[in-house]
Amino acid sequence: MKKIVNVATTFLWSNNNDHPIKEKLALQNSKENFYTLSDEEVLSLYKDRLVDSEVLYGDSVEVLEIVGEYARVTVPKQAYKNDPSGYPGWIMVKDLVPMPDGWSEALKQVVVSQPTATLNFINETQIAQVVSIGTILPLVEETSTHYKLLTPDGIGYISKEKAHIVDNTQINAVEQIIELAKSFLDLRYVWAGTSAAGFDCSGFVYTLFRTFDIWLSRDAQEQVFEGAVYTYQEAIPGDLLFFAYEEGNGEVHHVGLYLGDDQMIHSQTPGSKVMITKLEGTTYQKELCAVRRFFLKVHINL
Repeated sequence: MKKIVNVATTFLWSNNNDHPIKEKLALQNSKENFYTLSDEEVLSLYKDRLVDSEVLYGDSVEVLEIVGEYARVTVPKQAYKNDPSGYPGWIMVKDLVPMPDGWSEALKQVVVSQPTATLNFINETQIAQVVSIGTILPLVEETSTHYKLLTPDGIGYISKEKAHIVDNTQINAVEQIIELAKSFLDLRYVWAGTSAAGFDCSGFVYTLFRTFDIWLSRDAQEQVFEGAVYTYQEAIPGDLLFFAYEEGNGEVHHVGLYLGDDQMIHSQTPGSKVMITKLEGTTYQKELCAVRRFFLKVHINL
């Protein structure tokens, strides 16, 4: 049974057990803003391994079962090697609604291409919905200034300044993705995060790339097997850099977006933030294990 997310973001929990952070989030309104958690609570998401990913407004899920206040689901838009139906986990039932009438991914799609945006609705008494970069919704029609979209809450409008029609042929996509990445500098790291509320390392690049209709796997350990293979000497801005334990010979544990000049932007580590790092003289220089390219038509004017 398919359902759809009707809040700005919702976590994909690793289990359906009770936890104080879950109880806190269950009481929050995710229409007018993202979730609110303290730095300590965000760190607990990592330390207690509470979450595995995050799902955005308008993303569909396949509901496998409902147990109390939670639905066990898979997320088709987040590729996962161990399950062809998508990334598995648990979502709060309150954050899911039935698929809207007329919903189809065959329709032309519009994606939010700024850190955040606001959806307004035809019904003026309806509360506006904040949405994150990477949110994708079907296009109904467009005016000179707005896109009219089919949403989980009915027909909504979004400014063209905040979104674009999904099209993977944009010539300046690399330049745009780097500018977008830099707009998140100093945003705190959130384990499993894929939204403008906070990213983990692979969630950061996953969401940036889906904004340009390039669909990576959810986790760095799988992203490294995708894209075109290059050496670091051949790396150009927009490539992804992957890092592994045991000085590059062990398990992949990190990914960053290459900026050129031996620098990358990345959501660094739990307790840290999105930052720009120069590789030379760092542990990253020793652990660099792979360079992958996904933008094959590149035009850079940075």
